[in-house]
Amino acid sequence: MLYGQRYFYVALTLLILGVLFRQLTLVSIGVLGSVTLLIAWGWQKACLANVTYERRFAEDHLFWGESVGLDVTLTNFKLLPLSWLEADEVFPKQLEFAAHVPEVLAMPREILFGHTTAMRWFERVHWHYELGCRARGLYQFQTVTLRSGDMFGLFTREAQQPVPARLYVYPKLLDLPALGLPPRHPFGDLRAHRQLLEDPLRTAGVREYRPEDPFKRVHWKATARTQQLQVRVYDSTTAHTIMLFLNIETWTHVYEGVDAVQAEWAIVVAASLARYAAGQQWSFGLHSNAPAADGGEAVHIAPSHSPEQLIRLLEGLARMVIYPVRGFTEILRTGTQSLPIGSTIVVISAILSDDIRSALLRLRERGQRVVVCALGDERPAPLPRLLLYHLPPPRAADYLRAPQMTDLRRYMPGRSLAGVAPADPAAAAEELPSGAAALGHPVGLERRR
Repeated sequence: MLYGQRYFYVALTLLILGVLFRQLTLVSIGVLGSVTLLIAWGWQKACLANVTYERRFAEDHLFWGESVGLDVTLTNFKLLPLSWLEADEVFPKQLEFAAHVPEVLAMPREILFGHTTAMRWFERVHWHYELGCRARGLYQFQTVTLRSGDMFGLFTREAQQPVPARLYVYPKLLDLPALGLPPRHPFGDLRAHRQLLEDPLRTAGVREYRPEDPFKRVHWKATARTQQLQVRVYDSTTAHTIMLFLNIETWTHVYEGVDAVQAEWAIVVAASLARYAAGQQWSFGLHSNAPAADGGEAVHIAPSHSPEQLIRLLEGLARMVIYPVRGFTEILRTGTQSLPIGSTIVVISAILSDDIRSALLRLRERGQRVVVCALGDERPAPLPRLLLYHLPPPRAADYLRAPQMTDLRRYMPGRSLAGVAPADPAAAAEELPSGAAALGHPVGLERRR
């Protein structure tokens, strides 16, 4: 814009000098320059009008390791052509492009890539990319920067265009042996803990209405046929409730930071156990002390056995930021108060402090069935009358890469990120072996043959 103003002043000066000294050549140059600059100025004023940028993902919910198609479309909905147009936006590096992209600027965790093209009137330009999802997370896209100007390059116009989009990348799902758990009955034998419940989807018959019956059970067709109030009688069924309690803390004190590998491993374990519970058609849910990337509250999924429950829980884990916002013992205390009798509490934690151990023993004394998945590198001490598994993280695994750590700043004002341990793929640790040798067994108990 400054260069255009300078040229305008030069043209105006030539026009004035030509008039004063009666020089036709100077007047012609001044007039021609002024007209050209006015055309260029008007061009840049209208260049970004009716220009749209579209970003479309083939799928917006994916699992770790999957690829997704990305389509970018620029459209010029007007008669005015564009001699040049630039569109820049920010992408996280965890979404890896299958082919080289026009990278404008590389940052530690993001890339600023752009597209440059010339467009005729009412023209549409399209690009297609393939992205590999190499880290769990909720990736939010907000705006794109559009930049254009006149054909002489004298004036430039820039605008921010909102193009919101979300991409959910679910954590890696592993089978029970890959986690280090037995393939059958990882929570113990639950057959003795079944509850006899009524299944509202299975009607066994009808009977006469009683004063204690709710009106929602009235069978109106049978009532009309018999001229007496009739209510439905439901079949009985057995159901289990599994509640996952995920502790995102990896050190005893918050100021020590977070081990990203252990935190991601805890999320992988929770997701895999949720899939197992869904496969058994159990009711399951999640309590955690980690916030969501799009909100500061701790992620909580109420227990349910609906077909959509697994997707809801995986979305919650995808949105999770690896930083605690509440104490885990408080989560255990408040989250277990409303659970049905006979529920199984599965605790997933990298640390078992004295406070956590005391809270788990109190739950056991109240009659709750508690299963503990200890994720620390060192084998924990046994807990009396509790089923305890030791599941150390496979630190060399690619799927334990953490999402963008810049999200942590909104949850820890005044704190430094220096204490957050990076996920180092070259850490000296081996993956769990496959097959029967990988099966973990309860700590302090003998393996049954």
